[in-house]
Amino acid sequence: MEVTIPIAVEFEDVDAYRIGHHARLVFYLERARVRLFEAAGIDMAPARIHPVIHKLEVRYQRTVAFQDALEVTVRARELEEYQLRLGYRIRRDGALVVRASTDLAFVDSQTGEPVPVPVEYEKLFKD
Repeated sequence: MEVTIPIAVEFEDVDAYRIGHHARLVFYLERARVRLFEAAGIDMAPARIHPVIHKLEVRYQRTVAFQDALEVTVRARELEEYQLRLGYRIRRDGALVVRASTDLAFVDSQTGEPVPVPVEYEKLFKD
């Protein structure tokens, strides 16, 4: 499963040079991840078992600027017993700006202990 969302680089996303701040681009990844889960019908309401990011890799290819129109694509890449890996691409006019991945683990909110990936996340691997 794959989802693409549009993002406009806003004034609060840029530094004094009007270049997109690297950390703000990570927020764009999160927006796309939430839309992916929604598209798969995964309930994002607080629950006893919830995903947490335990690894984030970001490779910046180009800078972005104020008012750039971006597209953020996210797709499920790998599912293991205790981990879900997602891959991301941020593009501007078709050119790659950022390549990223997140590894999500799942935690029991009452015990704080890691748990296997809930079965509902298998929906991410169906078209």
